[in-house]
Amino acid sequence: MKRIFYYSGYRLTVFHWQNNECIATYSFNPGDEGLEKFNTYLRATENTPVRILVDLIEEDFKKESIPHVGAADRKAIVSRIIDRQYRKNTDFATYRVVDREKTGRKDDVILYSVLSNPEILDPWLAPMNDAGIAIAGIWSLPLLTPKLFNKLKIKTNNVLLVSQQVPSNLRQTFIKNGKFESSRSAVVNLDDASIGEYISTEVEQTIRFLSNQRHIGFDEMIEIHVMCRKADIEEIKSRCIDTNLRVFHYHELKELEETLNCNIQSAEYTNGIYSYVCANQIIPVGDYGNKASFVKYYEQLSSKALYALSVILLLSATILSFSYVSESIVQDEEALTLHKQADVINNNYQKKLAAMEPRLKQAESMQSTVLLAESIKSNRAVSPLNFMTFISRVIARSGMHDMKITTLAWKQNQSLTIPVKNSRKLIKETIDYGKPASINQVAVISGYVSVSKYGLKQSVDKVNALAKRLEDHELILKTNIIRMPVDTRPESSINIEVQKTEKTNMTSDKQNGQFEIELLVAGKQA
Repeated sequence: MKRIFYYSGYRLTVFHWQNNECIATYSFNPGDEGLEKFNTYLRATENTPVRILVDLIEEDFKKESIPHVGAADRKAIVSRIIDRQYRKNTDFATYRVVDREKTGRKDDVILYSVLSNPEILDPWLAPMNDAGIAIAGIWSLPLLTPKLFNKLKIKTNNVLLVSQQVPSNLRQTFIKNGKFESSRSAVVNLDDASIGEYISTEVEQTIRFLSNQRHIGFDEMIEIHVMCRKADIEEIKSRCIDTNLRVFHYHELKELEETLNCNIQSAEYTNGIYSYVCANQIIPVGDYGNKASFVKYYEQLSSKALYALSVILLLSATILSFSYVSESIVQDEEALTLHKQADVINNNYQKKLAAMEPRLKQAESMQSTVLLAESIKSNRAVSPLNFMTFISRVIARSGMHDMKITTLAWKQNQSLTIPVKNSRKLIKETIDYGKPASINQVAVISGYVSVSKYGLKQSVDKVNALAKRLEDHELILKTNIIRMPVDTRPESSINIEVQKTEKTNMTSDKQNGQFEIELLVAGKQA
């Protein structure tokens, strides 16, 4: 339900609209008794948002040219104009840009309307504020007239709409090219003259006013559309005569109801028609009032939005819950089916396994045998040919080809250290091929250097150089010089004196130039 509070400056009329039908109307006169009834009505009815529609003589409409500027600057300029002419009335003023000049600075033409006496609303606004009524906005009836004009589908450029909202008021709104131009309100006293005589007189005065204000030319044709009761049409026609520049048209209330597709029930004047137009504004943004006047409405909108959001969230949660529950049930059934299948497969597997267990035991021993054979094969001793070739290459590349190699021996070793021994004989050690440790080779190279040719010091240097060459090779993990051409141990003695006959004697070289080097060789790589 939508509530429209129509105020004409004297009486406040309330219209309740349900869709396109006016389901109830209430009228409240000013004074203590009327305000008391109004208070009772506010507290007895549901606090649905209220739209206030005003139709007051104190409403002024003016046009003015201002510089073409941005929206913020334009608002500031208009505020200064209104504040200069109407003190303390900026909350009850509105404006719109209606045109732009074609020459000169090409200024903007604005139309602004001001409620010059807003205090006239205080007796009715105060009870609404006390009751916490949500006011959606305050609309100007003249400014709503173009909405009604569009429904009438009038094609003429200059149209004067004449309507009587209450018995004591006559409203005339000028529409030019489908846009609002100006509006006048006049007091009607039917005790002095008939409604037709009032309309005829006021229309002529309004047309002269429009001509003086240059809204129309003195020789321009204008159509006057009168909206009135059916009972008044004949009397108005007798007073309002068509001329070359004046053409009258009449719209009685039932015709307007059919055009708008609404039902105003027993309303005798067009205030019901305008209340319907106001109730059908899709965007509830009024013409007058400040934000403080509409706080309750904004709070109500926020409350409804939060309520709607909570309902949506609740529905979403409910749907998701049902979805999760149904999905859980399906998954539980699937899990039960899978467990049963798993039990069947496990039983079949156990039966097959029990039948194959003797064969599996044989396979395990066969696998161990194969793995042991592979380990023995991969860790077998280095072949003499490969190792001799390796040593000869090292000696040749080291420039020590004149050194004589007399003995070459090696054995397998399952550690990264050269085993300590008391004699030069290589003792065969037990190798466990099942261990993960790598199997290396411990090799011993024996030979002699021609001491008689090079001398004792150079012979020692040659042996050290050979050991260093071997140690630098990537296959040699460690080296150990067991014997040198001269024994440097403390318990040995060195015979420095050498007879010339000994230098040329090969036998003495084999005795004095002997050396022995022990190596730890990477067996797999070799």
